[in-house]
Amino acid sequence: MNKTTAAVAITRCATYSKEDLTASLKLILDEGGMMDVTDKTILLKPNLLSDAPPEKAITTRGEVVEVLIRLLYERGAKKIYAGDSPGIHTNHFIPKHSGIYDAVVNSGAQWIHFSDETVMKKIPYTYGRKLPLPAIIDEVDYVFSVAKMKTHQLMYITGSVKNLFGLVPGLHKSGSHLRYPTRESFSRLICGLYKVNRPQFSIIDGIISMEGAGPANGVPRYTGLLLGGREAPSVDTAMSVIMGVDPLTVPLLETLHKKNLTDFDRLEDIPFPLLSPSDLVIEDYKRIDQDRQTNLFNALIGPFFTRKFKFNHQKKEPRPIFIDDSCIGCGRCITICPGKALSFSSDRKISADYKKCIRCYCCHEVCPADAIEIEQRE
Repeated sequence: MNKTTAAVAITRCATYSKEDLTASLKLILDEGGMMDVTDKTILLKPNLLSDAPPEKAITTRGEVVEVLIRLLYERGAKKIYAGDSPGIHTNHFIPKHSGIYDAVVNSGAQWIHFSDETVMKKIPYTYGRKLPLPAIIDEVDYVFSVAKMKTHQLMYITGSVKNLFGLVPGLHKSGSHLRYPTRESFSRLICGLYKVNRPQFSIIDGIISMEGAGPANGVPRYTGLLLGGREAPSVDTAMSVIMGVDPLTVPLLETLHKKNLTDFDRLEDIPFPLLSPSDLVIEDYKRIDQDRQTNLFNALIGPFFTRKFKFNHQKKEPRPIFIDDSCIGCGRCITICPGKALSFSSDRKISADYKKCIRCYCCHEVCPADAIEIEQRE
């Protein structure tokens, strides 16, 4: 099959200043082949795992969102919305600490609460599973994924496609982790979300990225890059290469390719009109240890074994370890745990039942005190 592969634009961006971002984002939009947005309504989906301050590098920076909105309005966009849905939040969550809400409002866009109006949609590759998704995605002309360059404890990396999981409102995410506990089954779910909510353009904020124990408890790292293009898997593939991760060892990218949801067959097929990711590889990037055995295992058992069998296999993954001295007793980990494996002890310390723990690492993602570590393997 002949494919016309969309370009991925990669450029250096030294700071989050308005001047640097304006120049770099213009290059990304032009060289990445952004479509005409004249009189179009657009939804921006930033990466907002939690309303963390920008210096932690957990979220897409507000400055990126603000400059992007202004550029889209300059290019004729009629109306721009922005929204996200972290795993734990109130119905009218406002991302003030991250700076994203002010960025949206100050640039003339509108913040959307994804949980206000939802529609049930059947998700491909999940054997008939339906999930509520924000109704706004059917009302806009274009969706832009505006992600963050980060590692991810479960998925190894997180980028433009994984960012779409934030379309699922609130604690519905926990139920999804329970139903799809392995990297491979969860990748199928994300592929399904991508198929029904394919963004028309994707941008990755890699000016300050996250390495180590991402997506919430890693370490900020200055990488000075912005990436963008019309095909999210291609953009994520380029990001993976820069992080020093073989794209075909990333279950989500591998599954996207197998499901024919990429517009390329090989990395060499992707046009890079500006910088090439192979020239930008960060050799000492702190990556998540990868376990290829899960891929082999699931390839052998197929989709027909029981969920319990998959859980038993998933329990061989490293455990989350709870650090009593750092814990602030907020209970977020208990609330989000899909397996109901966590509780408070009599002295208000976290008690974990590892027989119920499915190693989804949701607790690790939402902990605001860095009080959860992932055990290290020999």
